[in-house]
Amino acid sequence: MKKLLAILASVTVLLCSVGCQEKKTSDVSKDSSEVSIEKEDSVEKLKNHMTETELSRVKVRELTLLNDEEEEEEERHVQVFIGTKEDLRQNLEELKEYMSDEEYNDAIASCDQLDSDYRYIDTALVNGRHTMHFIPTSLDYDGGELKLCVSGEEHDEEVEFKNFDELKAYIKENLLANTFYGESARIKIYEDVIALWQSVIDGTYEEITKSEAEKAVAEYDNSIFHLYNESFNGDYKDKWEYNRSEIEEIKDSVREISIYDEELDTEFFVHVTLPPNFDEKKTYPAFVFSDGVWRFGNVPSIRKLMENGEIEDVILITLGYNYNFDGTSDQVRSYYMYENRDKYTDFIVDNLMPYLDEQYSIDYDKSGFYGHSAGGVLSHYGVFNSDKYENQPFKKYIIGSPALWNLHRINEDIEPDAVYTDYGFWDRNDKLDKEIFICAGENEDPEYEKYYDDYPTTLEGVELLKKRLEDHEAVCKCKIYENSGHWQFIPDMFMEFFRENYAK
Repeated sequence: MKKLLAILASVTVLLCSVGCQEKKTSDVSKDSSEVSIEKEDSVEKLKNHMTETELSRVKVRELTLLNDEEEEEEERHVQVFIGTKEDLRQNLEELKEYMSDEEYNDAIASCDQLDSDYRYIDTALVNGRHTMHFIPTSLDYDGGELKLCVSGEEHDEEVEFKNFDELKAYIKENLLANTFYGESARIKIYEDVIALWQSVIDGTYEEITKSEAEKAVAEYDNSIFHLYNESFNGDYKDKWEYNRSEIEEIKDSVREISIYDEELDTEFFVHVTLPPNFDEKKTYPAFVFSDGVWRFGNVPSIRKLMENGEIEDVILITLGYNYNFDGTSDQVRSYYMYENRDKYTDFIVDNLMPYLDEQYSIDYDKSGFYGHSAGGVLSHYGVFNSDKYENQPFKKYIIGSPALWNLHRINEDIEPDAVYTDYGFWDRNDKLDKEIFICAGENEDPEYEKYYDDYPTTLEGVELLKKRLEDHEAVCKCKIYENSGHWQFIPDMFMEFFRENYAK
């Protein structure tokens, strides 16, 4: 489908012409050798599976979530593959199955009328992003008068512009009205398109080969930035839920780590909050929370329990996406926690935790992992596939309101029924050497009633999971919180869980 869209965009522009970096900051970057802390020989280390590329891209810095400064304007590098009449005909051949015979024959006839030395922009890239909207119709455009043939709802129309400023205003109006994209994505796309036109006017574009263009487009189309365009290079800090004054109090104890995963082609932002009076020579349990966009806001109250002497010191780790991602988006959470929960678990177990293992002395016999809703599906997957991993970073798991029923709604080959056999764990093992806490709100089932489709509801799924664990004599506790919907119980649950599991 993505290839079809690309061909449609290029062919539409071509026939019309016939007929009518990453932000630079002053953050301190350190590789693993710079921030590594030697651990006691008695503490068993995890095996780090990160690639050289992944290790080279790790950045450790102070917390930037609270920073309000405006983003620096991005410099744009434009690359184009300039096609010929033969390339256009080949594109039409690939598009033939999507066209009527009449449309195809007319397109071929128009192509045949072109001069043999015809040249056009077949593929345009701006900072590696595949740009397909309002492609320049002529490589000779100088910024003056222009007639542009654009596709309308019923037919194509020719629009005249006196100069480039008029053209920019027209492009902006049309792109910003395209609600297929999120708001920040629309702005970024508009800026990319204008950069492309300006490069044609100035002659500053870089010409690349067809193979280079195809490779770049494939890499871009497979990235999460393109698949989920509502999260396309925006600034979603305002989506993070936290009390600013509470975070201000602990910010000196927070390390913000950017860690990239090649398999998911994603940059994660991990916030590591060290306990009061942290001593790098001591060993601490660690607790990891998925959905950092929400759970980082719970860290101050849990850390306050340490300050008050109610619980032992614990390293608190929230796992989120970089601030260009909307971590609250159902699309984004589905991509990671449903469709790619296997790869996400790989990243956590074999990349993230071994990397942190090299920075801090962690007691994995007392460490834990939390997930809720889609994150509860992820946590459930992690528990019952933990036997497949050499690394064992977690002893305790919180499976909160697992939306196992939602797996049946995902249009992917993700074995939705496997959750009801715990991914065959009990066929492979006689016992589970983990401690499981399952929780949910007593009033949450009606909230998603129209989505269950005769599969077990959240509370029914919790009860079935509890029974399977009890049948296999696993260490398990389950609590359904009274007078709570899907998420209201979470803050109180954390207080109870940490007081019980990490009592000083």
